[in-house]
Amino acid sequence: MMSTSATHPHNQVSLPDLAFVAQHLFTAVLWVDAHLKIIWINTQAEQLLAISRGRLLQQSILTLLTARLPYDKSALIVPTNDSAQLLAERFAQASQYQQPFIDHDHVIEINSTTVVSIDYSVTPVRHQDSDAFIIEMWGKDRQSRIAGAQQKQQQYDVARHMLRAVAHEVKNPLAGIRGAAQLLARQYQKFSQSGDTQSSPLPQKLLGYTDIIISETDRLTQLIGQMLGSSRLPDWQPLNIHEPLEHVLTLSTGQYPSVTVHRDYDLSLPELIADKDQLIQVFLNLINNACEAMSEYQARLDDKSRYQMHLNVQTRVVFQHTIGNQQHRQVLQVSVIDNGAGIPPELVGQIFFPMVTSRAQGTGLGLSIVQDIISRHHGMIEVDSMAGRTCFMVYLPFIQPSKQPDSSSTR
Repeated sequence: MMSTSATHPHNQVSLPDLAFVAQHLFTAVLWVDAHLKIIWINTQAEQLLAISRGRLLQQSILTLLTARLPYDKSALIVPTNDSAQLLAERFAQASQYQQPFIDHDHVIEINSTTVVSIDYSVTPVRHQDSDAFIIEMWGKDRQSRIAGAQQKQQQYDVARHMLRAVAHEVKNPLAGIRGAAQLLARQYQKFSQSGDTQSSPLPQKLLGYTDIIISETDRLTQLIGQMLGSSRLPDWQPLNIHEPLEHVLTLSTGQYPSVTVHRDYDLSLPELIADKDQLIQVFLNLINNACEAMSEYQARLDDKSRYQMHLNVQTRVVFQHTIGNQQHRQVLQVSVIDNGAGIPPELVGQIFFPMVTSRAQGTGLGLSIVQDIISRHHGMIEVDSMAGRTCFMVYLPFIQPSKQPDSSSTR
């Protein structure tokens, strides 16, 4: 990528290196030489294409744009298929007439499980007496994901606000019902002390009814407490993400000894600012849900011996990631992956709403609480599920925005 040391003729301020500028763009940028080999890419291109810089450099741009098989580093020659030949002709014409072109809704198959939909432009340039091309890419999936995530976040906030309002309204009557039931129980005790209980079985039955009222009221009060969530403000502190993960995995492996855990940690991750206890609650929900989903799936199988439960926990750094309306240079990604039956497609888009669950024994509050805690940390959570593989991905900024009120304090 070319750079410049030119200065402004009036104030003699040095212009920035163009490669430095390109690294900080939201757009994916690739520099391609006259032989259609990729010479330089920015970080956003690596993120968009999910391919490392080392695998892309010196590859043919035609190989990338016309790939219909797993992308392979050994594919150093230009493909001879029709689509590659047609694309090569478009590059040649663009260079000859110095006329850019744009391709919309283009699909790149990175591998058997990763497909990227993009718009891209090709701009021919002359640099140091040689032909070259600047290619800009915009991820269609990324744009729709950001818009969809923002819309869902608004829906989650509205749903949670409504749920908390209802929970507050129900909480006080429940306390009154419990108090009335306790008064009835005391009246029975006075009645029994008078010695009249032997003449009629009715008071004994009434005491049984009051016990039921009190126990069910306590159960509903506990459920409402879960709906309301914790009112405690996050205790921000620097921590290594692997500490709460290992704490939760120790608890879960003791409870689910038949689950095989695979750790795929990036040990070079920097510390993040977060509430350790709240993150423990997040990962405890996600990991226990995964183990329970696999256990329920195994219980439905006729031949249980052929199914092995596998839990994968992965940590990574993701660059140039957008959360809400905030673009982050780098964020933490924690993935929890299981090989259970998967989440029904009709529930995937609603799984973080309160009272929505795909498990027979689930309350539908665990993931809602998880989503609420992640929102307090200014992060986001996504789910990708199919039969045999469910992946929950938690994204957290390493540094929390300063002097921002906690969302729960306004509710």
